[in-house]
Amino acid sequence: MAHGGNSGNGKIIAERLRRLERRMAAVEEAQRGTNARLDQTNVRLDQAIDVLTRLVNVVAAQNDRMNRNFAQLNDRIDRLGSRFDRLARAIMTGQTADHRRLGSLERRMSALERRLE
Repeated sequence: MAHGGNSGNGKIIAERLRRLERRMAAVEEAQRGTNARLDQTNVRLDQAIDVLTRLVNVVAAQNDRMNRNFAQLNDRIDRLGSRFDRLARAIMTGQTADHRRLGSLERRMSALERRLE
């Protein structure tokens, strides 16, 4: 009797082993599918990194160009400011000289008018 009981247990164990092997095979198959999808994802990520790297390089070059242009514009603005300052000083100097000459002419005219009286 003990021998017959062991035989039944052996069948159950064998069946469980077969089920376990099938489940393991299914897990391994799913793992292969997951690995394939991961490989595809890695390829796409590498492509995206390449594109983004190129974009970063383009943006960096444009930024450098913009910075140079802004520096040139700032230099031009500074030079224009200096020219306006010189022009304003020249105008003020000219007006001051004109006022002096006008004052001198007015004094001379007053002197001439007094002589005529």
